[in-house]
Amino acid sequence: MIDQAPDPAGTVYGQARRTPPVMPVVVGVAAVAVAGVGFVAWNSTGGADRAESAPPPPPPPPSATASSGSVPAQLAAGTWVVSPLGDPGTYLTTGGDFAELSTIDPLPLTVVPGLADDSCYTFHTEDGRYLRHYDFRLRFDVAEDSDLFRADATFCQEAGTAIGTVRLRSKNYPEYLVHRRGEQLYIDRPDGSAGFVTASSFMVQEP
Repeated sequence: MIDQAPDPAGTVYGQARRTPPVMPVVVGVAAVAVAGVGFVAWNSTGGADRAESAPPPPPPPPSATASSGSVPAQLAAGTWVVSPLGDPGTYLTTGGDFAELSTIDPLPLTVVPGLADDSCYTFHTEDGRYLRHYDFRLRFDVAEDSDLFRADATFCQEAGTAIGTVRLRSKNYPEYLVHRRGEQLYIDRPDGSAGFVTASSFMVQEP
């Protein structure tokens, strides 16, 4: 007797099972429900309030071009007015042949490479007189063709001073700096005091 194969129409073997159409809908509804429950729980614990009240990001730092204050002028070749450091209303000027400080009549000085050392500076007026020291006092004299005059009229910027601060050493008396005594100007030997540093510190301004 030969066994007959079962009727394919009567078994599920060999046939793909199909998900009932209703299943995706049920899964989608469940996902939405879970998301809704999560939002309600987050909102009830103040999550929304925290998100709305979060501080704004800090503003960007100001650019360098917006910085306040101008950069102090530095001594260089050109035409300048010389003042005591921090006292822009007082100026180097002339009292006869001598250099003096005054609150009136600022004297524009032309600054050129030093007559005795071009890494230093020489100062002269518009009428051709040169700032020099003579018997340690500063004065204005017409040029002389001598090494002594060129050295007397040459002053070197003190190394290590802050930007905008002018401190000048005599070329031929390098231990002496330009220093104010009241309204008069001399070259003096530093005494190590803070007062001397202040009285030997100057600045330049545009005329």
